[in-house]
Amino acid sequence: SSGSGHAGHHMGASPSSPPAVPRMSRSHPTSVSIPSLGVTSPVIDLGLQPDETMEVPQDGTSTGWFIGSPTPGELGPAVMAAHVTWDKAPAVFFELGSMRTGQRIEVDREDGSTAVFEVSDVGQYPKTEFPTEDVYGEVDHAALRLITCGGHFDGETGHHVDNVVVYAELVEEG
Repeated sequence: SSGSGHAGHHMGASPSSPPAVPRMSRSHPTSVSIPSLGVTSPVIDLGLQPDETMEVPQDGTSTGWFIGSPTPGELGPAVMAAHVTWDKAPAVFFELGSMRTGQRIEVDREDGSTAVFEVSDVGQYPKTEFPTEDVYGEVDHAALRLITCGGHFDGETGHHVDNVVVYAELVEEG
């Protein structure tokens, strides 16, 4: 190392070196903010439905955190979901699909800390081809997944045909 103090910034680090990214202890998420979208939303708990799929929030203003996933800031993929529309009006994740790499997502936590994530990828998938492993699978860093609906709205089923997933990584804790 050159001793410049920027060891965490070169991309050539070997996979075996300890990651220079922060990890946080477990703490319940309380709200989520997406500055680039002008969105701030309270966070509620989501469990599983009887068919083993994740519950969805019961309104258009709340973001749900899946209680079977790590809390945002902990090692692993914290999974959060919200509606894109509600009663035909834009909901909290209405513009999620327009997010770009490098944009920030901030999650306030019960212990008073804030987990700050940076978007690494945005994907849109048919619901029949949901990337379960990419979303819920183990990762070697503190990650965040934001999920909403997207694509064409199917008037017959009352649902959008696609899912939008934003992948983000913890970059700092505040």
